[in-house]
Amino acid sequence: MVVKAAQNALTQSKDDKPAEQELETKVSEDTPALALAGLQFFVADISQKTILWHEIGSQSFHSEVKDLQEAPSNLALRNLSPEDRKTILRLIQGAIRDGVAGPFDVGGGPDHRIPGIPIVAHRYELVDGRIVVICFPSIGEDENPGRIVLGLAPILQHFVASSNRVVLLIDNFGYVRFASDGFVKTFQIEDARLIIGRNIAHIQKRVGRTIVSLALGALTRRASASGRGKFLLASNDAIELTYEAMHFRIGGTVGGVLFSAGRIGGDVDFLKVFEICSAPMLVINTKSKMIIAANKAAMKTYHLTNEIMDSKPVTEILFHPNNYSSLLGAAQSETEIPMSIPVNILNGQTKKKRFRAMLVDKDSKEPKLVLETRS
Repeated sequence: MVVKAAQNALTQSKDDKPAEQELETKVSEDTPALALAGLQFFVADISQKTILWHEIGSQSFHSEVKDLQEAPSNLALRNLSPEDRKTILRLIQGAIRDGVAGPFDVGGGPDHRIPGIPIVAHRYELVDGRIVVICFPSIGEDENPGRIVLGLAPILQHFVASSNRVVLLIDNFGYVRFASDGFVKTFQIEDARLIIGRNIAHIQKRVGRTIVSLALGALTRRASASGRGKFLLASNDAIELTYEAMHFRIGGTVGGVLFSAGRIGGDVDFLKVFEICSAPMLVINTKSKMIIAANKAAMKTYHLTNEIMDSKPVTEILFHPNNYSSLLGAAQSETEIPMSIPVNILNGQTKKKRFRAMLVDKDSKEPKLVLETRS
């Protein structure tokens, strides 16, 4: 009975009403979701149908510092692949039945060519009779010396996703594992899902023959390559890049080729460009209303400090909530006309300034509002 309850807690009922599904969709936008990179532990409460977990913020994709998080089990696991959700369900069921289960790999993909995170589970009964299952990363008692890095796949995925360069990771069997946004845009890929998990030898029509030849050559020779050259794209256009194709191996079986490239003119550190811009510029998280970046000109003009920015939303520092809403509305309507708004400068003065408002990351859950004014 308890095992069946665990299964029901981690899978959504097929008989849910459409209205309930719509409600769940709305809730999921603001509900935290469990990630694998940086995961420390999670606890599945069978009777409450919830999962409580802790993960290290510095290893999350958005570098957000988070403490303990909790969500209904079906929402907490929503960002994981179907294979990983099934594995976690099997892990919890095994712990309820036998007291302990695992280690089972999650996050390594359906074929587990790159090791994921091995997780073990232990059953624990609370004083009120409720049963919880405590799960955490571990290689178990029979340590595998070949498993050098715990959770290698999420770490590699985090590295590729965080890069602003043209990055492609291919495993030693020739399968594309991860691709950065820079690679997808530069090589004119319509959808990253068209290449992820495919053998690079079979997707020449999508990525072009140059990158295919380079990757297969590095894998065959087990040697790295670097240089400058033209890459023929699937559209028959060509782009010139400086590149490195780095062959790597970890342990006896894990390895592949990491392709990293940049434009001939060189990579630009846009943070430095942002800092030296003479116009005061602010970047605000539209969900939390916190200032997440301010260049030197803005720090000086508004008398801001990092401590103030980290402790209070912008509506308690610089702008009246109504004025902030007006700026956000102007950005959403993509108006080019600057808007005059009073600003409560932290030296006690209030001045009217003309702001140009823009939105970036519009398609994300947390769009950013960029405000630019004259110094």
